[in-house]
Parts: sequence; C-alpha cells; structure tokens
Amino acid sequence: MTRIVLGNREGSLAILNARSVLERLSEEWPDLHLSLRTVPKTAGQESGPLLTALLRDEVAIAVVQLETLPFVLPDGLRLAAVLRRPEPRSALAAKGRAAFSALPDGATVLAASERDAAFLHATQPQLRLEVDTSAPAILLKRLAVEVDAVVLPAATLVALDLRSAVNAVLDEAIFTPSPAQSAVGLVVRNDDDLAFETAYSLQHRPSLDRVRAERAFAAALPGRHVGALATVTEDGELTLFGAVAQGATVLQASLTGEAREAEDLGRELAQDVAEQLAALA
Repeated sequence: MTRIVLGNREGSLAILNARSVLERLSEEWPDLHLSLRTVPKTAGQESGPLLTALLRDEVAIAVVQLETLPFVLPDGLRLAAVLRRPEPRSALAAKGRAAFSALPDGATVLAASERDAAFLHATQPQLRLEVDTSAPAILLKRLAVEVDAVVLPAATLVALDLRSAVNAVLDEAIFTPSPAQSAVGLVVRNDDDLAFETAYSLQHRPSLDRVRAERAFAAALPGRHVGALATVTEDGELTLFGAVAQGATVLQASLTGEAREAEDLGRELAQDVAEQLAALA
C-alpha cells in the first residue's frame, strides 16, 4: 500500500484542518495509506517550517492555512488544491455588543495581528487597541476578565467550537479580512504526481479563484496592511473587494470580471488602490 504523509503546523486549528483533510482523502483514496505529521513551529515564522519539511520529503502534502502562505512559493512547490472555503469574514466578540458602535469610547479591543490593528485603528479611532497573537481560546479568556472585545476570524471560532462567543460577523466594508482568510490549501512538490493527484481530488474551483484574486491583490501591494474578499457566482463572475489601511484612512475599491481571470483582476484592483495611495502622498 502506497504511503502518503500529510503535514500540518502546530496549533488547534491547524490540527483540526489536517484531520478533516485526512478523513476526506481516506474516503476518496481507500487504497492509500495516509497519515499525519505535525511540524513544530519556529519562532517568528508561519508556514516556513512546514514548507521546508515538504521540500525535504518529510511530508508529501502540506495542509496550509492560506493566509499564512507566502505569495511566492519556494522553488519546487505548487498549490495543488484549495478546499471549499468556510466563512471568510472576521467576527466581533464583545460581551453581547453586536457592533463597534455599542462599545464605549476607550474600550480595549484585542487584535490578533498588526494588520488587524491597523484596520481597527483607521476605522475605530475611539477604541484602545492591543495586539495579542495568542491562541483564540486565550484571547477569549482575556475577554472574560480584562478587555472589552476581541476580533478574530469567524471560521476559526466556529471550528474550535467557540461559536457562542460571536456577537457579530463583520461586513468587509467595516473590517476587511486578511487575504485568503479561513481558506485551507494543499501544497505539494512539483515532482510528486501522486501527491498532486491525491490533493487535487479536494479542489473547489470557486474557492481557488477567490483565493487567487485576493492573494494577487495583496502581492501587488507589498509592505501594506491589506484586506481583500472575493466572491464568485455560479456563472463564474468574480467580484473582488480590496482595502488598504493607511494611518487613519482605509482606501477601498472593487471590480468584477471573469473568475478565470482572477489573478489579473487582483493586480488590476491593486493598481487602482496604488493610485489612490499615490494621491495621498
């Protein structure tokens, strides 16, 4: 029986995602021997150690949270599939308050990244912000005793059975999610045809096109605090909403085109926003 090892990062969400992929692939490929391996994290890195393990042939398929994946993959690797994407937007957990406007001025809000803090600073200047990259469960414990609100990906809270903490799912025009947020991808080596074929069986094309557009938009705006959200209709029409947090301002733009042109649409929208940024300079 052919053996394929799936790799995943440390962390509750990463392990849950990998176990789900393992279960689905085991059903799809009963003649393969599939197993999981958790790759330890390295301080200050996201998917780096997992991709390194893939290049070293220590794993055959890397299960990756796509918001952590570099825009340019290391030589020898390719994105084989993107799974059906769950809710991509972020959620507000705020002790029963369902909007930022319901929080008192000066309320303390936890952001899970500097990017999130930049968007909150620009759109909610009345709030006091703190960046905390701890696990979601730890952030919610802090919410219970010492802060007023937390902003986290909605899909993360649902996956970790913390749905009851969600007071509101935030519209992208109010708080734009990170590009590819909540999407899970499968990365393989270019020369491993069996791993590619195995991973590709879970491909969800609309989710792939959405991720391609969002990542292309972000890649064309390096060094910026970027947000993006794409949607795709049954007819293959893609609409991309993109935003950049710049100091006390959020620049927003959107466009619509054919999903098969997802990356071109992302770059085109980035050019629009870049022109807006230049006008502010």
